[in-house]
Amino acid sequence: MLLNELFLEVGDFCHNNKSLQYLPYILVILIELENFKNVNESIPFEIFCLLISLLGIIIRIYTIAYRPQKMQSDKLNTNGIYSIVRNPLYLGNFFIFFGITLMSQSWEIVITNSLLMIIFYSLVVLYEEKNMLDRFGAEYSEWAQRVNCFIPSFKTYHKPDRKFSLKNVISHEHDIWFLVTLCFVGLEVIRGYFEVNKFFLISMWAVLLSIVFVFWIACKFLKYKKIL
Repeated sequence: MLLNELFLEVGDFCHNNKSLQYLPYILVILIELENFKNVNESIPFEIFCLLISLLGIIIRIYTIAYRPQKMQSDKLNTNGIYSIVRNPLYLGNFFIFFGITLMSQSWEIVITNSLLMIIFYSLVVLYEEKNMLDRFGAEYSEWAQRVNCFIPSFKTYHKPDRKFSLKNVISHEHDIWFLVTLCFVGLEVIRGYFEVNKFFLISMWAVLLSIVFVFWIACKFLKYKKIL
């Protein structure tokens, strides 16, 4: 098997098993268990980590808001955020998980997890680009020449050709918001247990979890009623 074919097969596997992208968070838990007692508690630093993840969430929101509910297979989307970066959702995911892993206060974990995410998404993109070239040909190739894969360039920005859809955002993203909140809260709970040998949660995280959980339940109800 050619090396390129091997990479494409691995990319196909990663594309069809995107839940593997959550492995870096699990890696944080497994590796950090022995070091939780040495982690410094700092609410400003935790807020900083949360803001980094929030940047990723904002990128995803902007992407989803101008995307049709059902992606059109016969039209290449090159406007809006897709005019400055070809894979904005993966870029958003990277910032989300970077903020989470930064909570470990371990540069070894941050660097390892970042490399894992870069490798994972590079393989997925390699597979997706082959499919996009087969589907759109020269149009995709020309767009790829102008727009970077992961690093945004605002020089090529073009306004979205669709209206902002809050319904799209809430419908697609409420699970992500709940998952990110659980990741942060999970780290806090485990860290707190190793500090004082009991489970507890400071008010900031408890309030955030409560708000996001109620919002998540409301979204699930609205989807069940087919309102979202």
